[in-house]
Amino acid sequence: MSDDSLFREVNEAVRQDQLKSLWDKYGLWIVAGAVLIIAGVSGYKFWVYWTAEQAKAAGARFVGGITHIEDGKNSEAVDVFKSLAEDGPRGYRTLSRFQLASLYAKGDKRAEAVKIYDELASQTGVGTVQKNFARIQAATLRLDEAPFEEMRKRLDDLAVTGNTWRHSARELLGLSAYRSGNTSVAERYFNTILSDQQSPVNMRRRAEMMLSLLVQSGSTTAPAAK
Repeated sequence: MSDDSLFREVNEAVRQDQLKSLWDKYGLWIVAGAVLIIAGVSGYKFWVYWTAEQAKAAGARFVGGITHIEDGKNSEAVDVFKSLAEDGPRGYRTLSRFQLASLYAKGDKRAEAVKIYDELASQTGVGTVQKNFARIQAATLRLDEAPFEEMRKRLDDLAVTGNTWRHSARELLGLSAYRSGNTSVAERYFNTILSDQQSPVNMRRRAEMMLSLLVQSGSTTAPAAK
């Protein structure tokens, strides 16, 4: 037997002894780790399947609620959206609360609707666009009763140039100021609407009408902007 063959046999025997020693020490842990990996993969796949099934069921319930609204069955729709708001997947809980607030507003339950919108506006996990929409909706429902200072606190930061919701915020603030007798402030908001080239056409017309009312009442001498 050559020296090289001898060395190879010795090395092989050493490796086998080392592997046996490692297995004796860590074999159980290796098996346990493999089992945990398999269990983890299986558990993840089950979670994905379960989540998809839950979302599918929630989607069907949500569509059912919308169908009730279209059929004029608002009380049935309220029951559906109440249930989804409590136990539905996260996204459907948020959407259902918006639907529920809308139904309450239509059903002359403004206080309940405002409460839901205010909660949505401050809720973590709700997108900025949705939060600001909830703020606009709550302010709209409060317009007839809230003092101007409350409306200003609700909407002032939305009325700034560049904000997506500035048009609605400015109109609501102008109407609130007018209702509260703050005619100079109301005039400023309506003129701001008219000076913003991106203001919707219908809103511009309403702003012109309100400025005309202010002129007719003698509250301002400024002509309605075009």
